[in-house]
Amino acid sequence: MDRELHISYDNDLFFATDQYYTSGANFTYARILSEGTKLYHRFKSKRSDTLKVIGRIQYGHKIFTPSKIKKRRVNDFDRPYAGWQYLKFHVQNHPGVNSANVYKLTLGVVGDRSGIGNFQEWWHDKFGFPQPRGWKYQIRNEFIINFDYNRKMYWSPVKNIGFLSDTGVKVGNGITGATQHVQVRYGKSGRLFNSGAGRSRISKRIPVVGNNDPEEEEGYFFYGFEGQYVLSNIFIEGTILGDQRESPHVEELETFVIVRKYGFTYTNYYTTFSFTVYKMTPENKGAKTHRYISLNLAFRF
Repeated sequence: MDRELHISYDNDLFFATDQYYTSGANFTYARILSEGTKLYHRFKSKRSDTLKVIGRIQYGHKIFTPSKIKKRRVNDFDRPYAGWQYLKFHVQNHPGVNSANVYKLTLGVVGDRSGIGNFQEWWHDKFGFPQPRGWKYQIRNEFIINFDYNRKMYWSPVKNIGFLSDTGVKVGNGITGATQHVQVRYGKSGRLFNSGAGRSRISKRIPVVGNNDPEEEEGYFFYGFEGQYVLSNIFIEGTILGDQRESPHVEELETFVIVRKYGFTYTNYYTTFSFTVYKMTPENKGAKTHRYISLNLAFRF
């Protein structure tokens, strides 16, 4: 049980919309790092030599469009078209049973070379959805390098109620900014170093199903509130490395964004499933609030 395959899918189709961050998917492979490896010794917590270190590699893509995809005129767009394909490399350690550090390196391509515009046009044609008309005005081609760090802490003052804090920093030519997320949970939730939501259930320990282990299953509802301070976002305002006018259409960034998240998570020894609803304030001037749903499923082996 020291490896995991995680699949996530996001879409706003569930709310009968097709706009802004309209769709995305991620496929992630994770495993426990062996104690004899250099990567383990570089990232193990200085406070504890006994808790796990997890490594991940992730492939994903995201699709961004304006709210009126049938429109052909740039002046009718309230967000740029942008397609993104990327690889992410994660390392996660646990200084304590209810704390975690997550380090990420993202390498990706935005623009026509990502192929995402062609993919959405093909997808809409095959399933009879309205064709997006503005991909020729998408954000210009650029190679993206981003570095992310997250610090997570969890507290459970009384039975069945817990609080999660997730503080993050992003630096790079993709997105630069900071986030603070606070979440309250109601139900049965494991400690952060061994929880489905923390993506840390993988372990070298062999499970014994039905042994009345208090962390055998998790199931809880959650509600979260996240504040984002955004300094730059290539998917809205174009490049920060050159002239933004090189992209046919860009928009002015909203510096502060509020995201509300609520849903349900279930975990047992072998699988984790979560259902999350996201509601975001506008990410750029002239846009509207946006909602989408994220479905996540993990298998451990």
